[in-house]
Amino acid sequence: MRTVYIMTWVMVAVFLIGETARRGIDYFAINATTMIEDYLCGLLLVAAALVWRASNRYGPPLMASAWPYATGGMFVPFAAHLEAWLRQETFRPDHPHEDLNSVILKGVIWAVCLICFVASLVNAASKTRSG
Repeated sequence: MRTVYIMTWVMVAVFLIGETARRGIDYFAINATTMIEDYLCGLLLVAAALVWRASNRYGPPLMASAWPYATGGMFVPFAAHLEAWLRQETFRPDHPHEDLNSVILKGVIWAVCLICFVASLVNAASKTRSG
């Protein structure tokens, strides 16, 4: 779980710092939902990492709750951009179909979230069984 803990902080940076650097604070005026979703995800991961680090008994279940939020939150951006690339048709201006690098980056982020979700879920289940 050390790797998941480290990846939690990496993804905190991606969701909080990366999103702000990529879009800027002014993007709240354009699409506040996207920004709030990413910031909330980052804050959930921060909470999970801090509680985990404190060896609190709520660490494993919180980690196993924060990662599925991140996984679900990244699925639609990844899948929508992948579909645009596969169909070679731009559906949204922020998902240009020719931007394969964004598809790959979003796919990697989604895969990291999914792997950390499964690992944290298995860990939380084992903690529950062992009492």
